[in-house]
Amino acid sequence: MHKALNLLGLAKKAGCLEIGEESVVAAVERGKARLLLSSADASVGSKRKAAYLAEECNLIHIILPFTKADVSEAVGRGAPGILAVTDIGFAAGFAEKLSETHGEFAEVKDRLALKKKRAAERRSAKKAVSTKGYTGGKGR
Repeated sequence: MHKALNLLGLAKKAGCLEIGEESVVAAVERGKARLLLSSADASVGSKRKAAYLAEECNLIHIILPFTKADVSEAVGRGAPGILAVTDIGFAAGFAEKLSETHGEFAEVKDRLALKKKRAAERRSAKKAVSTKGYTGGKGR
């Protein structure tokens, strides 16, 4: 099995993968989706819907070089046409693994790596602000 597909299986176990059209749309509407994926043999309507959602919400959409059966084997669910990765770390890792064997995804890998870096910077800045003025519990 491809390393990228293995990573999708890990994302599912970690609760960072939405599978199927209804779940994906809900994740996008909640602002949780980071990367949209379509199986190579997904229906035209599913691919179109994923592309529309990605465009409207400034997300990245990838049409995978894998079939529904390949993805199903990796995630343990039957024939998913579209999926959404909800964690930026998993999304960036997935794109990196995919680009190792499919060079056409190198730009996607770079875009997600940048988004991951910016998210880490925001978390770091937020943490610095929240700990500013902390006196160690002495109340001074």
